[in-house]
Amino acid sequence: MKTVVYVDGQNFLYKASDVLIKEGLIGDKQELYNLDIRGLISNIIPTDEKLDIKYYGAKIKVISHMGEDVHKKSRTFSDNLRRLKNTLNKQNIQYIESGKLKLRDSDLCKNCGHHDLRFQEKGVDVGIAVDMIVDAYENRYEQVVILSSDTDLIPAIKVAKSRINTFIYLGFSDKLTNAINSQVTKTETIRDSEIVEAYKRSNQPKLV
Repeated sequence: MKTVVYVDGQNFLYKASDVLIKEGLIGDKQELYNLDIRGLISNIIPTDEKLDIKYYGAKIKVISHMGEDVHKKSRTFSDNLRRLKNTLNKQNIQYIESGKLKLRDSDLCKNCGHHDLRFQEKGVDVGIAVDMIVDAYENRYEQVVILSSDTDLIPAIKVAKSRINTFIYLGFSDKLTNAINSQVTKTETIRDSEIVEAYKRSNQPKLV
């Protein structure tokens, strides 16, 4: 069965990093760029054909005109994205630039009382929605998997699922979105232990 997986990149990595931080395997969300994503998904979504995995993220560039702090953060974000793209390329996962990277204030720090500047991807859901509908109407796939908890995708899901045999929502076991769950034909979950295993597979010490 020809299957496509649409991955909301930042949504997925942030939730995966929460698990790995809790397990003490990484110290910060920005440290996660090496993960066996294909193995993780393939173990949950068995199919007789190789999965087409599309990973959506914003186009990122280094910002140098808004002060040293923003420049440093954008440089770090850009460097991590380059490493992530290398990981995806090795796993034959397509990285699709969709949306923009926007700067926003973080929540107020309880300890120091200050706001930190953080980057957030905006508009990625539009890219996923457009591709989902186009793929459905061109009959490219028999089975669709959506790895995102963004409820903005529900209108596109409603349109696409009328032309798809099987529509699967793949979410984290403790963070499923009921609104998406109610729209699909099947729901599968990612367990914390599976995230840990996928991380360890991609970060095993190299033999000298």
